[in-house]
Amino acid sequence: MAKHRKGDKKKKPLALRITLWVLLGILVAVLAVGGYYLIRLNGMTDNSVQVTEPPADIKTPEPEPSLEPVESPDDLDVDYDDPLDGGVYEESIYKVDTIDENVVNILVLGEDTREGESGGRSDTMMVLSYNKKTGTAKLVSVLRDTYVPIAGHGTWNRVNTAYRFGGVGMAINTINQNFGLDIQYYISTDFQNMQEMVDMLGGLELTLTKEEAAYINKTTKTSDLPEEDGTYTLNGAQVLTHSRNRKMGDGDWGRTRRQRDVLLSFFNRAKQEKDVASLLSLINGMTEHVKTNMSLGMMLDLGKAAVFSGNFTLQGGHIPFDKTWNYARVNGASVIKADLDKNKELVLEFLYEK
Repeated sequence: MAKHRKGDKKKKPLALRITLWVLLGILVAVLAVGGYYLIRLNGMTDNSVQVTEPPADIKTPEPEPSLEPVESPDDLDVDYDDPLDGGVYEESIYKVDTIDENVVNILVLGEDTREGESGGRSDTMMVLSYNKKTGTAKLVSVLRDTYVPIAGHGTWNRVNTAYRFGGVGMAINTINQNFGLDIQYYISTDFQNMQEMVDMLGGLELTLTKEEAAYINKTTKTSDLPEEDGTYTLNGAQVLTHSRNRKMGDGDWGRTRRQRDVLLSFFNRAKQEKDVASLLSLINGMTEHVKTNMSLGMMLDLGKAAVFSGNFTLQGGHIPFDKTWNYARVNGASVIKADLDKNKELVLEFLYEK
């Protein structure tokens, strides 16, 4: 009997050691995989746009031009490409004072790169504002036809022209200059890559009008959505077509609403994903196609807050705000002429709730 207990004592330490080594092996594997993906995430900041002090000789904006008002333009669905003096170059982000330490503003850029062009178009410009104190986020679309003075140039043009000719830096500087914001960070991706990431998640659930469903079917190969109002699961190609849709007669207003819907659906779908392999594939895809100047620590903090905060919410809006703008015509093409002072006041009120 005693010998039997002695044998048990010898076996127990051996079993414990085996268990310990197995657990350590699993831990090492997890750390190795985690380390790999942390390195990949950190690679998203490679060659990022730097924040610098603004130059002393920066050009001041020209006086606002007098524009011909237009009641109902017939070119709402036209995608214009305006020239900008000085050619194409990468501007740095001008350093500005922080408005509120609890609020982080990030410019989200969806680039539409076209073959043969030296600069990409900003197909999407949104301000993502996260309040660390309240755990809430806001997503504000900047309509690309909004007519503003371009930072560093002084001349007036469509706001998306800034990105076309001066990259992320000029886009951020122009938005900060005209709307009193303190954006110092950005996330950019080519919209074409969204298709792949959506498919990794198995599609996105979106509510469509019958006209939107018909447009997706007409424009996307092998799309056979029911052409009636409803909520459907769209694949990557269908989502890409929907987010670029500017052919519903509602111009940039409808397109930016659709893009906000897509981004919100993407966030909710990613947040609900339980399959580890799918999440790792998504992270892998994002590290290949997304660029940012946020540090790894900042990305992880924002990610944890979004996923684990019980009161995390995401509200949407747009610049210019309702009743602060009118259509106008410049060189025969329609633009959005906004009351910039009023929009500055309203965007600060919306983001900071003051």
